[in-house]
Amino acid sequence: MNSTTTPGSPIDWQRDHIDELTDELSEVFNSSQLARRVAALERNIAVFRSTYWRQHLTAHGAANDLLLAFQNQHRLPARFHEILAEAADYSRLVQTQESQQISGALGVLTILGLPLGTALSILQVLGDNSAADLLIALTLSVAAAAGALTTPYGRLVLSSLQGRDDKT
Repeated sequence: MNSTTTPGSPIDWQRDHIDELTDELSEVFNSSQLARRVAALERNIAVFRSTYWRQHLTAHGAANDLLLAFQNQHRLPARFHEILAEAADYSRLVQTQESQQISGALGVLTILGLPLGTALSILQVLGDNSAADLLIALTLSVAAAAGALTTPYGRLVLSSLQGRDDKT
């Protein structure tokens, strides 16, 4: 501990919490639940910022000067800026993954729904109420959907739904 600070002082809290945030950043990818960990990290950063990261804790100039000198001595502003930048990168990564999964789900719905909707629409326009024709239309739409899922676009849709980067 620095001899110019007392245990439990606000400047120690700032340094300790920045150390904790740094540790959290290094642990983000150690779990399969990236979105949950990034959300918790962002919440902890917001709590730290609103509770401990005050540039002017007092109305007295000398106290502010001491606080700023301590922060600069321990590179706290630079470290906190790095934490914010890295957390923003992780947040963008999570948003991109979620976006890809939503796009994949919509693609699957399209691949499955388009042939089925088309087949049922044709039957309705023709006025065909035969169970056998309905079964044939359903079978053909399932075959068309299965065929579409084997195309490069279909594999792309499935891989994005699974959250993988395999686009081939």
